Order: sequence, then C-alpha cells, then structure tokens
Amino acid sequence: MIVVGDASALIVLHRLEAWPLLPRLYGQVHVPDAVWQEVFLAARFSSAMPAPPEWLRRHAPPATTPPIKEIDSLDRGEADAIRLARELSADLLLIDEARGRKIAQRLGLRITGVLGILLEAKRRQLIPSLAEPLARLKTMNFWLSDQLVREALRLAGEAESPKPQS
Repeated sequence: MIVVGDASALIVLHRLEAWPLLPRLYGQVHVPDAVWQEVFLAARFSSAMPAPPEWLRRHAPPATTPPIKEIDSLDRGEADAIRLARELSADLLLIDEARGRKIAQRLGLRITGVLGILLEAKRRQLIPSLAEPLARLKTMNFWLSDQLVREALRLAGEAESPKPQS
C-alpha cells in the first residue's frame, strides 16, 4: 500500500503519541520535502519532534508539473503532498485540512485524516479505545463536531446505546 502524508496529520498523531500506529497500519509513509521540512525543521515544531523514523520516506520536491489552479491555492506542503500522491499513484493520502481534502477527492485521491487513522487502528485492535484519543484531540483544539465524534464512536462500537423512550 502506498500512503502519502501531509504535515498536519503527522504532527497531530505525534502529539497524540500515536506515531507507532502509522507503520503498523501502512508500513511506509511517503512525504514530500515540504512536509518533511514542516514537520522536522520548522522552528515551532522541531524541538518537540523526534528524529525522523525509518518508516517515513522523504521525496524530493515533485518534478515540474502542469499547474493545477486548485492545488496551487493550497499551502506548499499540502499541494506537494497531493502532487506526490498523484505521482506515486498512492492508495491513500493522509490529510486533515478541509480545502485540501476536497481538492484531493476531486482529483480522485482516496483520503483519510487523523480520525480515520484512529478508527482503523481501533478496528484492527491496535488501540483499546477511540474515546480517549478523541478527548485528547479536543484538548488540542483539533476541530471535531459533536456529530462527527458521535459517529466515530458509533463506528468504533463505543457509542452509548440509545435510551428507551417511555
């Protein structure tokens, strides 16, 4: 399976101490140089980030490709992650930013974000519960609607049973 990652998903998963899930779920994760720099070299994150793991594969900036207005409107890391996913014919793109997700989907890419990664980890029994990482995401100001949280917990088999009406 070829998986390409964007910086936001990697950074959030690191903060959740969930990086070990990525190689267990996907083996290698490919990232463009712009994402690598954002995750490991950006001053605001580098002090908290570990050394790059073996399962993360860095790629040179994508070769010059015809401009795609939609992609070019994104920040460089997201744009290059989408380009790399297309270049590698990736099976999955890890991306959380709403505009980037919509553009990637319009371009025919299969996507998931932090919530999808956690759901898959729960499905494969790599984590005992989805509720705990969801609660931690909320404390990190990671936006999740209440409806999305309820649906994720339902999919994970952790939703409360509806109360019978009297």
